[in-house]
Amino acid sequence: MNNLPTRAPVRAQSSRAGGAPGGGRGGGPRGGLTQQERMRERRESSRDVGRHEPTSRIRLKRRYREDLAGFVVRFFPRAVPLRMSGKHREFLEQLSDAILHGGRVAVALPRGYGKTTLIVLATLWAILYGHRRYVTVIAATQGDARKIIRTFKTRLERTDLLNEVFPEVCHYVRALGGQSQRATGQLADGEQTGISWTTDMLVTAHFERNDRFLESASQAVIEARGMTGSIRGLQYTTLEGETLRPDFIILDDPQTRESAHSEEQTAARVELINGDILGCAGPTVKIAAVMACTVICEGDLSEHFLESWTSTRAVMVERWPENAQLWDRYMALFEELKGEPELVRRRELNAFYRANRKAMDAGAVMSWPERVMDGDLSALQGAYNLRCDRGDAAFYAEFQNQPLKLNTSLYTLTAKTVLSRTNGLAHRATPDDAPLLVCAADVNYYAISFVVVAFRSDFTAFVVDYGWFPEGGVYDAKRSDVPEGTAIYEALSQFCELIKTTHPRLQILGIDGNRFTSPVNKFAAFSANRQPFRVVPLRGVAAKHYREPTRQTPGLYGAPRLRCCMRVNAERILYAPFDSHYWHMFQQRMWLLSPGAPGSASLFTDAGINHRRFAEQLTADKLRDFYERNGELVYDWSTIGQNEMSDAMTMATVLANLAGIDPVTPGVTMQQNGPVAVMKRRRRKM
Repeated sequence: MNNLPTRAPVRAQSSRAGGAPGGGRGGGPRGGLTQQERMRERRESSRDVGRHEPTSRIRLKRRYREDLAGFVVRFFPRAVPLRMSGKHREFLEQLSDAILHGGRVAVALPRGYGKTTLIVLATLWAILYGHRRYVTVIAATQGDARKIIRTFKTRLERTDLLNEVFPEVCHYVRALGGQSQRATGQLADGEQTGISWTTDMLVTAHFERNDRFLESASQAVIEARGMTGSIRGLQYTTLEGETLRPDFIILDDPQTRESAHSEEQTAARVELINGDILGCAGPTVKIAAVMACTVICEGDLSEHFLESWTSTRAVMVERWPENAQLWDRYMALFEELKGEPELVRRRELNAFYRANRKAMDAGAVMSWPERVMDGDLSALQGAYNLRCDRGDAAFYAEFQNQPLKLNTSLYTLTAKTVLSRTNGLAHRATPDDAPLLVCAADVNYYAISFVVVAFRSDFTAFVVDYGWFPEGGVYDAKRSDVPEGTAIYEALSQFCELIKTTHPRLQILGIDGNRFTSPVNKFAAFSANRQPFRVVPLRGVAAKHYREPTRQTPGLYGAPRLRCCMRVNAERILYAPFDSHYWHMFQQRMWLLSPGAPGSASLFTDAGINHRRFAEQLTADKLRDFYERNGELVYDWSTIGQNEMSDAMTMATVLANLAGIDPVTPGVTMQQNGPVAVMKRRRRKM
């Protein structure tokens, strides 16, 4: 028993110093201590929390040493109030094996199934029993990782049963009283505990390990990191001089919606996980890793690790009911009642379901039938309510882990396809049979994103140059000492000097005039007859708002073209409105054709240039659906990530059409001396 920690009351320490505190009553000065020494002693006494006493519930502690599922249910009944499903238990068995013996586990459960909660509780089991010493929590962002750290704090501070069974950890945590600053300098019988309690790192207190009472969690570490933060070289040195390295990695939803749709970002994150993250353990330690993930799209990071690691992938509805007609009526009723108060809607829906429940439930299998949301009569009804409320796209991604594919009757353009469309031409070289050279520029704060395209008379497009200008950005609202409009105007002026030097044959410069209308219009007006090319502001309009002009349309300049035209505004500045939805779809389809084919689009070839960023921005706009409604064409677009090059390329095709190239009938010839009448210069009257 000599090696057992004992609790020494703080008052006993003070009495050994001699006399009653403060002198006077009971015996004069305290052993001749100075006032400074007495104040130091008081400060140390307030920081000294004494040593913990071993648990009196050692049988309970031993019982769950290697039983993760039992530990979760016994110690945290409020966290798992329902009977766990088969998928929950399957996941916990896989995770327990990984923690005890090393291994990698990926889990994709429907939203609300508590996968992150189970991982947090499993981590506490691993730390408290000493199965793992250094846990690194890695999420998509540092902020997301910190949220999980806060959850660990709450569990350790407020779970009474943990305090009874694991006092070697919880005694020192509770002594902080929820104030992290108290961790600095915390003492136990005059010795430093080394506890840390920050937003990014938790370190348990130092104590002598005791196998009899299973006290093994001395100086265990839990640390938070963002996916794109610094990960290499993580280590911690304990008070005993022991160097700890991460031996348990938690990856919580390590991809964002933008990165999931980016082949480049997905590949980079896979490489980061396989290299830097899984390689941060010590040379003799078999690392344990768990990834809580959600499948966002086909082939994303989640699918990669669900296939390559030991995994559990669950759906909310394992088998849909046989009577689809009754459920169609239910969903129609859901739509009809959307405007009604919640109580009325719930009453009507439940009445319909209750009256037809036997037929509506027939054949259905739920992965977790015990999970019935408040107000619902069954888990199946709750699934249909979620499907009606969130829509099929969100439901299948978030609750079925089976994201819907895009409409297969439409085209599918990927960054990989764009990267394969190279034409063998050198950078900035134009084909002899492509006389029209245009440049389109999309203006944003971070850069002017531009593309230079040469067109043949059959609308075949050759991208000869593209880029982002200037390197330092266009405008920074926090740092710039000039107005926004001035910064935009100045950046356009500098860009023009660059583009006319690198492309002396350029005939038209189109600039997006939607966001920064005033400075773009002013720049176009100033540039008239001052630049060797025509400067045209472009204004993209959604398909449902675009109206085909007629000869009587006010301000119409020249003949209307295909879903675009030239107009003169009140300031007598020429600009080009166009149907942005139509032309986005048109230019994306060009990339599906073989390079050099009539109406195709292709990239220059240069071994020193990686076109990945261009390709990802070009495909950031996704066409989800395309149909006719009430005589109008409807385009359902979504944008994930930056799409500046998509906008620039779209504007370039509009410029080609305005210049007289007909994309509908290939082979339409251009005038030999430049663009046709609609784009010809006309001296402005002053």
